[in-house]
Amino acid sequence: MRAGLPPARSGRSVTSYKVLDIYKDLPRTNCGECGKGSCFAFASAVYLEAFPLEVCPSLGPIPLRAMQDKLDRGRDEGEGRRPASSEQALRALLSVMQTADLAAVAENGAGAFIDSPAEAIDVRFLDGLYRVSRVGVSSLRGDVPSASVKILLLIYLTRATGIPESGVWISYRDLPSTVSKSKSFEEASARVAQAFAGDPDRLDLVVRTLGGRSVDSASADRAFRIEVLPRVSVLLLFWDEEEEFPARVSILLDRVVLDYLDQEAIVFMAEALAARLLGEDQPRRRNV
Repeated sequence: MRAGLPPARSGRSVTSYKVLDIYKDLPRTNCGECGKGSCFAFASAVYLEAFPLEVCPSLGPIPLRAMQDKLDRGRDEGEGRRPASSEQALRALLSVMQTADLAAVAENGAGAFIDSPAEAIDVRFLDGLYRVSRVGVSSLRGDVPSASVKILLLIYLTRATGIPESGVWISYRDLPSTVSKSKSFEEASARVAQAFAGDPDRLDLVVRTLGGRSVDSASADRAFRIEVLPRVSVLLLFWDEEEEFPARVSILLDRVVLDYLDQEAIVFMAEALAARLLGEDQPRRRNV
């Protein structure tokens, strides 16, 4: 038996490791140093992957490693809300790809259809190129795409209608059913504004590295059109800081965006764009 941990109870899956199990394996001091009000609240956050185990200041390396091993084995069987949700979404989207005409899907999404050795679609997302097949999504750069990127690309291709962009720009709040998600979308804009306040020339340079271009704007100090996906562009408007006002960014969407992405995927797209502009590999958020 591993030090500091009780034996597995009979009548349960060996890999089942839920909130109460995590709580019982914690020191249960309720010190609050992890940022949660109690050890039970911390256990709940860990189970839902909102908190890493190592945030607990009272866990030694041996029990920490043993608890993490149990968590990992549980994740493999679908334990925890977020991983299960991501896996479920991936399975559902890949099941659509199983019977889809990939040549038609590629045409609608402006991707490159690959017919040999197995059918697949090459599609660009920001500055990365990805291959989407009937069984999964891989990066052509050799790195491993996150579950969120895989889901985003699959949503894009399975929703794609082939309708060209209209050139009419709208805000995220103009879309239906966005009230609960608007804060996350606007936080992505705020991060970009804060990062490039007082330095619009650097923003211009970074946007160009992502393939974006400067466009005219009657109101903003700088405006950029960025093609995030082959048929999904955004208009990024930047107002620099002034004496009494902080810098501000607005990310506008083409009116036909819902022909390619749903509301949740649009939020992730904005967060991924902000992350790349700031030089980060992954956006700061949960999976779509």
